[in-house]
Amino acid sequence: MVKRYQHESTEPVAPGDSLQGAIDLLGISPEQLAQRTDTSFSYVTAVLAGTTRLTPAFAQRLSPITRVSAAFWLRYDDIYQRKLALKERVSDND
Repeated sequence: MVKRYQHESTEPVAPGDSLQGAIDLLGISPEQLAQRTDTSFSYVTAVLAGTTRLTPAFAQRLSPITRVSAAFWLRYDDIYQRKLALKERVSDND
């Protein structure tokens, strides 16, 4: 019997970090991603920086480029936002 362990980081990891890795692997610049998703460059850079949420529309347009479902990207963003909020609450209580 093989034991599997899951490690969940307590430090929030923005979806933009993973997205940056994906576009690096695909050889796509943020400018090209903005063009291919018909999204503003400023929005794409904000997503990559982790300073704005992924919209459902962006996740849908991102999906065929990254070959990752829109549901995954939205779930990732939701988890990130919840961890950020929890971290802020904890630091406010310190």
